[in-house]
Amino acid sequence: MSVAPTVIQALRFRGVEYTIVEHPHTATAVGTAHAARVAASHVAKAVLLKDSGGYVLAVLPASEDLDLDRVARDLHRPMVLATEADVAEAFFDCEPGAVPAVGEDYLIPTIVDASLREAGDVYFEAGDHARLVHLTSAAFRSLMEDAEYLPITRRRAQ
Repeated sequence: MSVAPTVIQALRFRGVEYTIVEHPHTATAVGTAHAARVAASHVAKAVLLKDSGGYVLAVLPASEDLDLDRVARDLHRPMVLATEADVAEAFFDCEPGAVPAVGEDYLIPTIVDASLREAGDVYFEAGDHARLVHLTSAAFRSLMEDAEYLPITRRRAQ
């Protein structure tokens, strides 16, 4: 597979400059950061959440863990992790589990951890497990202009 068509469309629609970084196939965001030789704090992993009202995409640094309690409190709705079947349905043009950070372009409301607002360069899944989209901080903010920035993480246990 390659870069998901919806991801390419999102990047072109927003007119942001980007590069594609290829890396060995990986299964986790931290593994992707390692394989691509990028700091995990600069890899934006996307986690699909759901409740009875629908989906929400949470985007956070790969170096952090999602704080579901905090998300539920801030959104005033109890969110749970979506199933693999939900992810496959929502991200129909991506490899299973390779969720790109561009939720709004899949018609999914998106929340972004506040730490990514000024993270410097940002990388996220391109729709497969062997490519990342690389953006400057300004380009990432432009791409996420419709997303809500919230503190949604807790420090990963070591």
